[in-house]
Amino acid sequence: MALPLPQGKNFIITHRKLSGDFEMPSMEVASDHYSIGFIIHGDRKVITPTISYVLHKGYVNTVAPFLYHRTIPASTDYYESYLIKFSPEMAADFTNAYGSKVLEAIFKHPPKHFSEEDEKKIFDLAAILLEMYDAHEATGLPEDPAVLFKYKNLLYTILSFISDRGIDDTEKSVVHTAALSEPIMEAVYYMEKNYRKPIKIEDVASVSGYSVSYFSRLFTSQLGRPFSEYLCITRLKHVQNLLLTTDMSVTDISLECGFSYPGNMTACFKKEFAMTPLQFRKQNAGRKKK
Repeated sequence: MALPLPQGKNFIITHRKLSGDFEMPSMEVASDHYSIGFIIHGDRKVITPTISYVLHKGYVNTVAPFLYHRTIPASTDYYESYLIKFSPEMAADFTNAYGSKVLEAIFKHPPKHFSEEDEKKIFDLAAILLEMYDAHEATGLPEDPAVLFKYKNLLYTILSFISDRGIDDTEKSVVHTAALSEPIMEAVYYMEKNYRKPIKIEDVASVSGYSVSYFSRLFTSQLGRPFSEYLCITRLKHVQNLLLTTDMSVTDISLECGFSYPGNMTACFKKEFAMTPLQFRKQNAGRKKK
């Protein structure tokens, strides 16, 4: 279970910096709060029963109460973020003003990214909110209506900004055909953690506790792709990221992402994205992370 809000609090915000190998040991769910993560640095893979996706610097990730999820590294780089948690009661006035569908849309996946200008604005808002929160916490005084009003004012501005200016990143998201069962989520986790290595279906089936034939049928029915195809797509998502964020050669990227032969990676990449890796890098040159 995810850590609940501290007793007596409706809102917290923290600044986190985690090592590149940090991972949630199991699926977690929060029952008492919404959360919003602002990715300052690093890359994370998020697995939920209905969608899996990758977060990068500048992304904003939202998690609603009662959503099972697990995050693991998507690169070896350290991970830094602002993390806001707030109770449903804290969001009541926002829901009354904008309607429940607006809040639901904000917390519906895939994650959001922003134009360069908007990214700076929303991350600045989060930094101001953190500074305000830390200043009050340093006093040792409990939350009071005046303090909550200040938090709400900035929180609602952030929620509205996400709703109005956020851009869904469907490119790095994989929507599951059916809600994933826990054994299949464990299989997805295993593949994501070990994608750089040779992976056999027998190994992953044993992680799930199923025979190869049953696992293969169940995997395809829930994820909409055969095991080998899904593994290839998992690796290609990491290929895309390295093409955008490094100057590594296509050959080096191919080997780094678990492809034994660069020619196979290029063929798979072209089949999936209708362009070669070099064409993808050139077309998206303006999106390279600084």
